[in-house]
Amino acid sequence: MDASVMVGRGTGGAAAVFILIVFILLLGARSSRAQKGDGCGHTVLGVGSGSLASLGYPLSYPSNCVCEWEISVTTGHTIIVRIADLDIDTNNCQVSYLRFYNGHGPGRMEIVKFCGGREWRDAVIQSEGHQVTVQFMSGPHNNGRGLFLSYTKSQHTDLITCLEKGKHFSEAEFSKFCPAGCLTDFGEVSGTIPHGYRDSSPLCLAGIHAGVVSNTLGGQISVVSSKGIPHYESSLANNVTSVPGNLSPSLFTFKTSGCYGTLGLESGVVSDSQITASSEWEWGGHGKEPTVWGPTGARLKTPGRPWAAANSDTKEWIQVDLKKEKKITDFPRQHQLSPGSAEQLYSSN
Repeated sequence: MDASVMVGRGTGGAAAVFILIVFILLLGARSSRAQKGDGCGHTVLGVGSGSLASLGYPLSYPSNCVCEWEISVTTGHTIIVRIADLDIDTNNCQVSYLRFYNGHGPGRMEIVKFCGGREWRDAVIQSEGHQVTVQFMSGPHNNGRGLFLSYTKSQHTDLITCLEKGKHFSEAEFSKFCPAGCLTDFGEVSGTIPHGYRDSSPLCLAGIHAGVVSNTLGGQISVVSSKGIPHYESSLANNVTSVPGNLSPSLFTFKTSGCYGTLGLESGVVSDSQITASSEWEWGGHGKEPTVWGPTGARLKTPGRPWAAANSDTKEWIQVDLKKEKKITDFPRQHQLSPGSAEQLYSSN
């Protein structure tokens, strides 16, 4: 790792101590952790998407710190990165910067380096392979929010970051991909389903509140904008507490197959532990190790084996604990014809 370049050209005793600390931090005791350093803040690194921030974001980030995140997605895909915010000292690009590399470890190759300013705005960083290293370096400074960015696999070219709000889009209807990791302690959502969210609300955090996407997986959102209302209600849903809000020029809600809001089975908001069944089928076939068709396979449009009850189970059932009383207006169903069949049928009443 090019630690000598990374720490810059510090002078004096304090700078020498800092260089030594950073050198030991980066080169000593390597581990399999996907992040390392003393400048790492909010971090969710998923195999499909994620979000990360410098320590203290959106308040002032600490001086003389460093963080490296090693991002990996599914082999065969490349990575798209969008920077939501980069507010760092611009006086010394040797010790204050954001740098991206193709790959991990000693063989990595630099993609681009940002030293604050405005050149990062609207930039889309594209990797050559399925691994990227993000390096954030902080020298002495007086103020600055630091860094927040999001990433996903290359198939989601409509990626937005966790910080983008309803008022940032002028279309009446649009679809975007939300990354994992948008459940932060500084985002504020105003409103609820089905009445809508104030246009000042972050889209992806509102999507988590509505149950359209999950914090751990992210997902696609279909947004419908309309005229604002005089008052927005507050509610607690999916670990997000929305706050009351006053009149706004516009509001947004989510379009979900004719109804507003989903239960969260497809998105992952409903956890595996909330899905139980009377039994599960273990199927060996041709001397192979038995495969289990468990209740978590009942999620809609999820790759892998669906749920099936045991042959001896004559009163089979599956149960989803929604944790609270909810009104269900539509029930999409998915069927697989047989354990060996790949064909799936979808129907909705």
